[in-house]
Amino acid sequence: MRMRDDINRCAYTLQLIVITVLALVASGCPGLTPHENFKSHLRGEIGEIVDNAPSYSWRNEKDKIDSRVLPNGNIENKYKYRGSCVYYFEITPKTRKIVGARFEGSEKDCVVNP
Repeated sequence: MRMRDDINRCAYTLQLIVITVLALVASGCPGLTPHENFKSHLRGEIGEIVDNAPSYSWRNEKDKIDSRVLPNGNIENKYKYRGSCVYYFEITPKTRKIVGARFEGSEKDCVVNP
């Protein structure tokens, strides 16, 4: 009788494990959407020096399409991404550090696949 109880307990435990694993798999871990990933990459540039950009960087001069001085004295560079998407970096003129970032464009164009 004791062996049967042990087998039943083991089977019950195994069922609980399987149900838990299936529930976790079914619920999934929601990841970043491509648009959220784009925004995350853009925010990741804040604090970087705009002039220290490798060729593949978001701060690359070849992608810059405009630059203007803001009322607070900072510089805003405008960059072309893809389709309707453009992004902007606000830069302090003294340190050349990026202190802000923003974008304009559709969610389908402003994407980075995770």
